[in-house]
Amino acid sequence: MAQVTTSLFDGVTKDEYAAMKECFKATVKTYKKGEEVPMPEGRVGVVQRGKISVLRTDADGVRTIFEQLGKGGVFGTPIGYARAEAGYFLLAEEDCDVLMIDYEHIVKRCPKACTHHSTVVANLVRLMSEKTQALSEHLEILSRRTTREKLTAYFSMLAAKNKSAYFTLPFSQTSLADYICVDRSAMARELKRMSDEGLIELDKRNIKLCSKNQ
Repeated sequence: MAQVTTSLFDGVTKDEYAAMKECFKATVKTYKKGEEVPMPEGRVGVVQRGKISVLRTDADGVRTIFEQLGKGGVFGTPIGYARAEAGYFLLAEEDCDVLMIDYEHIVKRCPKACTHHSTVVANLVRLMSEKTQALSEHLEILSRRTTREKLTAYFSMLAAKNKSAYFTLPFSQTSLADYICVDRSAMARELKRMSDEGLIELDKRNIKLCSKNQ
């Protein structure tokens, strides 16, 4: 999965964070595993605990995972996701706590001229840039025609990001199939063929990309 590494609160101390929660009029909402999380309109959600998937279902009911968000992950319509009518939705993969902040409280000028407020705005800009890059990488994978081509493109991307032929998939094979938009059973067969042909070494979620693929 393409990586988004910036946190909205990078460079902000615990004391500053506590003050900002009050300044931003932030609220915390809790969601149970398997529960759909509303896509916040005009708000930014920050995952405090657990894991959330950002998914999209097309007209044929095919589900695609666009992103998985762990602690510190950020989502919301102001930072690159279309409205719910476009088919995007959020699903709690684990029990989650989510900090909700009105977007206008982030971008409007702080009356106290807090330096950490400016830090958060800078982080938000960097997050948007990273999410754009992640989407571009995802589209590059989805543009490949065959399941093998999609897997090879994704594995090569992960190997490059890890600077190693060894890497661990960030999610299950079921979620991987949703991420590259292929049938899970067909993907499992293709993974076995790639392993039999010496293109990869596969141990559950641990993979080694062999030299033939590099």
